[in-house]
Amino acid sequence: MKNLVIVLFSILILCSFNQQKEEKELKITTSNLIGTFGGDEETENAYFGIYEDSIYYPDLNIWVKYELISDTILTTDRENYIEKLLILKLTTDSLVVNNLNYDVKIHLNRRK
Repeated sequence: MKNLVIVLFSILILCSFNQQKEEKELKITTSNLIGTFGGDEETENAYFGIYEDSIYYPDLNIWVKYELISDTILTTDRENYIEKLLILKLTTDSLVVNNLNYDVKIHLNRRK
């Protein structure tokens, strides 16, 4: 009986160390959006960085102005093409958007 209790206690301790930290859901504001986002951190570059009034795409080396309206990011490029990104989820570690122009859901990781 004593051994069983020790084994169960050991399993509980190991499980608590392996749990990932819980992501905190953030209110959708410009200041909470600021950061760098991309796919898998280990194998991919960041897709873009969000600043106060612009988004920088490093692979293309371009800046695009954006406006946050409620839960939607509206971007306008030099040719006045408007792209709409509906924010489905914003946390301390991730951003999930639906590109309304193409109806594509995109999961992004926030870079540290």
